[in-house]
Amino acid sequence: MMIPVRYLRLSALLSLSLWIGAARLVSADAPAYPIGAGDVLQITIYAGGEQQESFITEVSAAGTITIPLLGQLSTDNLLPAGLSERLIQRLSEGSYYVNPHVIVTVKEYAGKVYVNGEVGRPGAYSVRDGLTVLNACILAGGFSDYAALSRVKVFRSVKGNTQLFKINLKKVQKGEQPDLLLRPGDRIEVPHRRF
Repeated sequence: MMIPVRYLRLSALLSLSLWIGAARLVSADAPAYPIGAGDVLQITIYAGGEQQESFITEVSAAGTITIPLLGQLSTDNLLPAGLSERLIQRLSEGSYYVNPHVIVTVKEYAGKVYVNGEVGRPGAYSVRDGLTVLNACILAGGFSDYAALSRVKVFRSVKGNTQLFKINLKKVQKGEQPDLLLRPGDRIEVPHRRF
């Protein structure tokens, strides 16, 4: 039995829309971080219901990326959704594609530390020289009322192994314990206080 080509096209279009919708749902649940220098992006361009291009690019130290057809483009610390919109606008203005849809995914954050748990704004933050655990938590909006400052953990990947550092930020604040200098890729977990 042969299936008419128009049904195959309709099926492909429906599958693509479901996939794009699912990608939006997944990205809505995941925290979005501003794109920064050294980040590795995957950019996928759709038009006419089909994937036209997909490529991986790294954000330069100046905060720019190079896009086929468009050349250099500034990321301006945009979120991935904002960069998608900018690319759609530029591709439409240049008449490269009719009604393009662009998905920008950050494949790898560079030079970031991740702060999770009982802080005001969990997320990824750029590592600056001298950034410590306490400073990173302050950058992340400070601590919630339920933060267990005496049980903060830092996870660091070294040659494929994970090192765990336990930090008592109450003692750090009092000057009784040194703070830990952070490295790119470190993950800070501020746990919920036990009652």
